[in-house]
Amino acid sequence: MSMGQAGMLFVFGFAFLIAAIVIVSMLVWASTKKAQASAAREANYRELAAKAGEDAAEVRASLAEIKGRLASVERMLKEVD
Repeated sequence: MSMGQAGMLFVFGFAFLIAAIVIVSMLVWASTKKAQASAAREANYRELAAKAGEDAAEVRASLAEIKGRLASVERMLKEVD
């Protein structure tokens, strides 16, 4: 192998190493971004679930109040008869 070929082989090897490092870095970066997006989505779902639970509690409280009022109206109607 001549000096020119060895130098060329070194350059191609070095270029291959740099390309491999760049590709691996991009894959790690993409994986990190995907994990961050997933964590943000999960946080939004938790927030939405908490709000849904609060809304359901408010609906139950309103329903209980309406049932109480309906029972009161029924009692008044029975007394009128």
